Amino acid sequence: MNSVGFKIKRLRERKNISQEELAYKLEVYQGTLSKMENGMVERIDFSFMQKVCDYFEVDPNYFLEGETVINEVQTNNGVVYNKGTFNNFSEEILKNQEQITKLIESQNKLIEKLLNK
Repeated sequence: MNSVGFKIKRLRERKNISQEELAYKLEVYQGTLSKMENGMVERIDFSFMQKVCDYFEVDPNYFLEGETVINEVQTNNGVVYNKGTFNNFSEEILKNQEQITKLIESQNKLIEKLLNK
């Protein structure tokens, strides 16, 4: 699953809103949002991500933070032990997210500069 899409879905579910409602608020088709949440969309538009961040009031770095996955091992008697955690982001995803963050920072600096004129 695309980690960005998963995080969007998690934010949506925490706010207890439907895909249809969020899609309307973010000005995308519900089907498009569904594909994003299910990892069927590899690249997500910068302006869309800005809308997501604004709507949920999260910093873009939220999407950079690694998703922690518990590596569990089940024993013969059914007891599950945590054998550690790992970050499931590939290097490519991290680089893409770093670029998104830099673009957002540049955009914010430009807006600040324009507002101060």
